[in-house]
Amino acid sequence: MCGIAAVINGTKEQANAMAKAIRRRGIHTNLKTIGNLTVSFTHLPITTTEFDQPQTCGKTTVWLNGFISNWRELCQKYKAASNSDTEYLAWHLETGQDLSELNGFFAVLYYQNGVKMFTDRYGIKQLYTYQKGDTTFICSEVKGIRAVAELEIDTEAMAEWETTLGVMTHNTIYKGVTRVECLPFVMPKKIDISYSEAKARLQKLWLQSCERNYYQGAGCYLSGGVDSGIIAKDLYPSYCFSVDYLGELSEIENIKLNSKGVHYTLICNDQTAKDYTREPLDDLKAGSCYTNFAVAELASKFCKVMYSGAGGDEVFNGYVHRYSKPIEDVIKRTDKPAKEYSVTHKEYDWLFLRAVLVVEDRMSGWHTMETRYPLLDNDFVNFAISLPTEYLHNKRILKDISGLNEQVINGKKRGFSNPHFTNSEWVQFCK
Repeated sequence: MCGIAAVINGTKEQANAMAKAIRRRGIHTNLKTIGNLTVSFTHLPITTTEFDQPQTCGKTTVWLNGFISNWRELCQKYKAASNSDTEYLAWHLETGQDLSELNGFFAVLYYQNGVKMFTDRYGIKQLYTYQKGDTTFICSEVKGIRAVAELEIDTEAMAEWETTLGVMTHNTIYKGVTRVECLPFVMPKKIDISYSEAKARLQKLWLQSCERNYYQGAGCYLSGGVDSGIIAKDLYPSYCFSVDYLGELSEIENIKLNSKGVHYTLICNDQTAKDYTREPLDDLKAGSCYTNFAVAELASKFCKVMYSGAGGDEVFNGYVHRYSKPIEDVIKRTDKPAKEYSVTHKEYDWLFLRAVLVVEDRMSGWHTMETRYPLLDNDFVNFAISLPTEYLHNKRILKDISGLNEQVINGKKRGFSNPHFTNSEWVQFCK
């Protein structure tokens, strides 16, 4: 987890003011100016103990927020000598290699005959821009831009948020604040393959993803479900952290079956809702997340890197229980009227994931941690999506390679329950 705060045709004071607003994303900062670009970078060292940002190769200077999970493999492929993913990325950009080869989660700002930017194909890492006169502000969080510019609420976007909680809003609720585009994600074509061969190949790709994302001493956000359960089983986290609820919402028995390492459980009660409804969201997405905030605070006392099971439902059709509903009913997440959308249930799933990833980025950033997403490894996802639909139905093939307890595999789909706020109440709380 790092933070980018930059200005084009701006001042060092503006860059530093943005960096100060997002200072929780790292432990130290530096400032660099190239041409008309000034960058104040907030750094959280993960792959190296040294401050290795920015990196320059030839005429390319790059800042990286995130992690290139396959950088060592690419070094071997191209016989490139690098000591970190950022150093390798500078070489990759300088030599004009295919950006689609980059795996992991990242927001990239680089200078190469001008300023260029991109983020990973899922939008795990965000980068926002705002133009004011001749000055362009660029930041990892909207709050950084708000520190240097008076932003105006976009009433149309706000109305959209009040209905869908931001899931269907591509940009933000602020006029002129836009997201840097993700790298293209081309859905792979379906292939003809036997179920036994599909399981064997998926298992191999899963273990490859685990190897790419492994971090000694990492923790895992753990529920009683399959997605986080398979991560805890195969990545051997030193710690697991879960949220349990009172009464019928409790998943504690299945959580116990998934637990690995030292396990801490936060009990969500009325005091939790009172103390943690101060979420650090500046890009309203996916509804209330005060429990995410609370458990991230707990995890940060022990870990610098966390594993998340985000993406499992979207890749492996885990939301089939709602596919029988009209898409309009799924999209409309409060009691406010909704406009019409021409999206499928699967397209909505991916939009919802993007919203979840924004939330997870803010929770990690606020607590100076990095979150990794093994279920969103590009190679793993590409192969999974190419499989016949019946192999994916309700996570069938993921469950079959998981090796988890039958009680977990056949457990009731719960989602992330919220005992303290309805979605409509949350909208009113946040306004």
